[in-house]
Amino acid sequence: MKPQVLVTGAGGFLGRHLTQALLEAGWFVHALDAAFDTGLAQRWGGAVACHVSDLHTLPDVKVDAVVHAAAITASPEDRGETPEANLRANLDPLLRVLEWAQAQGTRRVIGISSSGVFRATPPGPLDETAPLTPLGSYAVAKQLTESWFETLRTVYQRNVAVIRLSSIYGPGEIARATRPRLSLVGRYLQQALAGGIIQVYNPEERRDWTFAPDVGVAVVRLLQTEALHHALYNVASGQVLTSRQVAETIHAAVPGTHIVIHEEPESGLPPLTRHGHLSSERLRADTGFADWTPFERGIQLITETLRTQEQLS
Repeated sequence: MKPQVLVTGAGGFLGRHLTQALLEAGWFVHALDAAFDTGLAQRWGGAVACHVSDLHTLPDVKVDAVVHAAAITASPEDRGETPEANLRANLDPLLRVLEWAQAQGTRRVIGISSSGVFRATPPGPLDETAPLTPLGSYAVAKQLTESWFETLRTVYQRNVAVIRLSSIYGPGEIARATRPRLSLVGRYLQQALAGGIIQVYNPEERRDWTFAPDVGVAVVRLLQTEALHHALYNVASGQVLTSRQVAETIHAAVPGTHIVIHEEPESGLPPLTRHGHLSSERLRADTGFADWTPFERGIQLITETLRTQEQLS
């Protein structure tokens, strides 16, 4: 029989790529989300069971593993709620999923964190021991997630681990209520395809980018590895690009686009103060995974997907 896994937030951007990677690795996936886009279940086929739930009710199934990808990145202001309610919207589902997995006797649980746990960092690689400086309800929720997984693993001998992600990009990125703002790559691609002009603010601002399908493959490796030695793994390619370089790569992939440079930050967005990049050496040491898609190739794959969708529509 195929191993079975529950993926929460499976209808979201990252969740879709996690689900696809698990399918390709031979898992049967129980995909859970508050809503799925039309036709998504049909595209996945019979190796996925879709469960519609807001995580207050979890399915009555037995699984070998859980990947908890459901998250609220929208701010309290975006959602019209208090900061406390916004924090609770991330933490309550996490605790329910962990309790459910323990009651089910699930072998391993993987959670998701973010480089957002760092408010400001110097240039250079950051490993999993770097001190955290979160600011904002989402960042604090991720800090608490990391600390709680460490506690469960160290004090209660739970087979759990959390992955910390850099900026991610990939096919199928769309705005949702829980994730209303696209990544910089997603916004630039949208501008290039809609109007042919990419508006670049603060062009020398740097981010480290990871192709979302690579995250899915890394998670598969973490689930397949017999014994994990840590509660936290950075999952990031280490490919650092300026906003200008991102725009230039998209310009090369979408002929006819023009780049407009603005030296100042974009209105309403504070300048990025994280200048470092996540090091995935611990992931490589424990799982052997280091097969990251080059940024140029990732952009090419996204544009090919978008063109195919245009031809079919």
